[in-house]
Amino acid sequence: MNLSQVISVVYNRFVQLVSTAPKGALSVTGILGLALLVYGYIQLRGGNDNRAEDHRRAQQRERLRAAAAPGPTAGAAAASSPAAQASAAAAACASATPVGRAVAAQLSGVKRVTLSVPGVLLAESTPTQLQESATVRPEAVEVLQEMSRVSDVYLLAHVEDDVGEAVVTGALEAAGLLGSGPGQIRQHHVLCCSTLDGKVPIVRQLEPDLHVDGHPASVDELKRFLPRLLLVREGPAAAGSSQANVGVAASLTAYFGL
Repeated sequence: MNLSQVISVVYNRFVQLVSTAPKGALSVTGILGLALLVYGYIQLRGGNDNRAEDHRRAQQRERLRAAAAPGPTAGAAAASSPAAQASAAAAACASATPVGRAVAAQLSGVKRVTLSVPGVLLAESTPTQLQESATVRPEAVEVLQEMSRVSDVYLLAHVEDDVGEAVVTGALEAAGLLGSGPGQIRQHHVLCCSTLDGKVPIVRQLEPDLHVDGHPASVDELKRFLPRLLLVREGPAAAGSSQANVGVAASLTAYFGL
């Protein structure tokens, strides 16, 4: 019902009231009629406003749905984005050297790496030895630099105390591995623990795509939780592993075929 129809109905009722009302009641009847006219107008206006508001909200919901819905091209890109983006990032950041290409190919799709440095990056393999000295393997320096170019690398060390931690950190700094430049690892990405068991929860919390370790016990503990592990071990243990997600290599360079 539009406004003219409402006014017509109210007017007819008003005329009927005036014609049948006693003489003394005309003023009251007039007031009632005016009130009915105002009430009818307000009801009609309010209904129109509500319908307009509902229409605006519906249009807004449609716009939001249209903006959120990906097109065919965007959907295909989203489906392949994790692997594609990781591979593209590795190719873009890796150095154009044999080592850089080998590392980028092996770490394709690997976003985060945790590496236990004793016996892998360092010649020393026990906390007692690290109390005295820490020697960075020269052949592993370039490999680690390339790893940090294509992945987020964290270094871990099992040491006895603050002395061992200082020895390890000093050796890494002297080799030029720590810093904020390309191919370097940030200082806060070097983590030390005082027990071998303490290394396991640290690695699990970081949730790496690849963990590299020189200690078989740590690899055995972590193989249930991580998608990919590498045990660096010289001798017969480097021949292979029965676990599908555990690789074995004689050295870090051997793992990348260098």
